[in-house]
Amino acid sequence: MRIKIGLIFIVSILIPTALLAYFGLGAVRSEKSIVERDMRARYKTMADIVASEIRGTLERVPPGLKENKETIEPVLLKEASIFNDEVLIFDAKGRPLGAGLKREINDAVFRRPLKGLPYTIAVYERYPLPVLEKLEERKKFLSLYVALIGFSALSILGGGFFTLGALSREWRLAELKSEFVADFSHELRRPLTSIRMFSEMLKDGRVPDEEKKLKYYDIIIGESERLTHLANNILDFSRLERGRKIYDFEYGDITGVVKETVNRFKAYLVEKARPVTLNIGRDMPGLKIDARSISEALLNLLTNAAKFSPADKEITVNLARSGRDVVIEVIDRGFGIPPKERKRIFNKFYRTSQKEVTQTEGTGLGLTLVKYIIRAHGGRVKVESEPGKGSKFSLILPV
Repeated sequence: MRIKIGLIFIVSILIPTALLAYFGLGAVRSEKSIVERDMRARYKTMADIVASEIRGTLERVPPGLKENKETIEPVLLKEASIFNDEVLIFDAKGRPLGAGLKREINDAVFRRPLKGLPYTIAVYERYPLPVLEKLEERKKFLSLYVALIGFSALSILGGGFFTLGALSREWRLAELKSEFVADFSHELRRPLTSIRMFSEMLKDGRVPDEEKKLKYYDIIIGESERLTHLANNILDFSRLERGRKIYDFEYGDITGVVKETVNRFKAYLVEKARPVTLNIGRDMPGLKIDARSISEALLNLLTNAAKFSPADKEITVNLARSGRDVVIEVIDRGFGIPPKERKRIFNKFYRTSQKEVTQTEGTGLGLTLVKYIIRAHGGRVKVESEPGKGSKFSLILPV
């Protein structure tokens, strides 16, 4: 067993070290290749510019003078001089044009013959570029560095196991963040497209029917609400991550907050035919709450209920007092949540593996924000769900 564990530790260190060596040296080689390619492109561009300027100037020279060296060569020298001594012109015998120049054409880093003329454009490095030499030095240093890491790895085998675990979690988090960026882009695209399309139609006067105009105005307002909700989620999450979320607690009417939130949700709901039922118990007490945050938490639950249930299925919101708590319930008749994933749905960026969920746009932040908001109010979130039958989320707030 000890040998097996020892081998695991060794592999856990040596594999990352080998990967570091492979990808590190590969990165240096790749960087060197990029620098060389960029340098070649620069030289070619310089030659192309000079050739273009020469061609343009010679087009203005009378035809009878184009065969005259005394006419052509001053033009060639003048146009090549825009790059000082980095670009020279050589005649057919390999001699540079211009007095006092002793450079050899074979020393040029790039050569290009002039079309229709017995001359060649040669490009030189005005100053020696030490970039490639530095890259070679970096490659040698990296090789030594990797060797030292490999030696050190043998003395820190125990830490390798935990390092791999940490790296695995970081890799997974990076993947989730990448998925979040893609999903967030998709979430933005639809409302922005709708707003732009209907705004242009109304602006251009292509909607003569007043009833349709009102419908399109409602769609624009609804999509604007959707964008506002999405932006609020991102901003709230950012503040929570940095520990800068500030709650404005005041004694307020929880009934009014729930009613207003449900009405907002109905206003921007795409499926207008979807039934949304609100049931409010009697004698609801006042609560010390941050009304905006509670509204955002409830709106997140309602949005999820609409996303993850068929368009004709009812969503029910119940507000009632239960002992010393006030409970807000959001019930849908949707796809439900598998038991093994219920605890993980509150993790940031997490989305369940169900096909219906992966095919639906979302950022994976809504339930994370719900959890943080309710905890900040001293409450808790309860989930009851059955795959294929729906889910019930309960926000339990202390009186």
